[in-house]
Amino acid sequence: MIAELVILALPLNAAYRFAMQVVYRLDALWGALFALVAAVIACNAYNLYARFVARRAADELAPRHADGALYGLALGALLIGIVVAALALASVAKFDAGGAFARAGLPGVAILAGTFEELVARGVVLRNLENVFGSFAAIALSALLFASLHIGNPGATPLSIAALGIEGGVMLGAVYVATRSLWWTAGIHVAWNFTQTGLFGIADSGHSGQGLLRTELVGPDWLTGGAFGIEASLVSVVLCVIVAALFLIYAHRRGHFVPPFWKRTHAI
Repeated sequence: MIAELVILALPLNAAYRFAMQVVYRLDALWGALFALVAAVIACNAYNLYARFVARRAADELAPRHADGALYGLALGALLIGIVVAALALASVAKFDAGGAFARAGLPGVAILAGTFEELVARGVVLRNLENVFGSFAAIALSALLFASLHIGNPGATPLSIAALGIEGGVMLGAVYVATRSLWWTAGIHVAWNFTQTGLFGIADSGHSGQGLLRTELVGPDWLTGGAFGIEASLVSVVLCVIVAALFLIYAHRRGHFVPPFWKRTHAI
């Protein structure tokens, strides 16, 4: 785990930060194309590391399972759509025409975040923690780490960080354990981010974005998420808890849970 953090995760994080700065300087189309190229390079680097350094098959990113990205994209967009629809029905979300993509609403931003963050959060951190501590502890520990990395985001509060830990940590961790696919989690992550900002123009983890629509949220922060965005909304949290539970049930039925290493050793 330490080797992968140093050799793989840190370079990926540096490349992520560089690529994000480039995307911010490009228009939406060229930024998206650049982000796609960067994502392909990052995924190939991950596969090369797994094959030649770790000496293992990176089944979680195998091209034959790439259709998982489509399912993930659909699910991520659906989840945000459900949350926004619920807020609209509660009369706390009002819509108006937006404009050109900008900042966090850029498609390239969502592509980079969804790809690079999943390679590190699930591909490196959760997978290695799981090999040591088992699936349940790995999901919990990786969720804590994922949440802590967003403490400095604009508008962050203890409640919004806890919500993000459930959504981007527990739920996506449950999806990974159930599907054993980074394609699934990256697809959800990309669509989740872009649908918020690029489509509805809602802040993503405190980072404001401009999209095709402009959504005004008027209501208590516990319901709308306040300045942090709808990720801090109780509606989002409850929905993601339900989704996480369903994926965990599926994982249990498919026998995808990994026990901690001391139980595996005892069994042998």
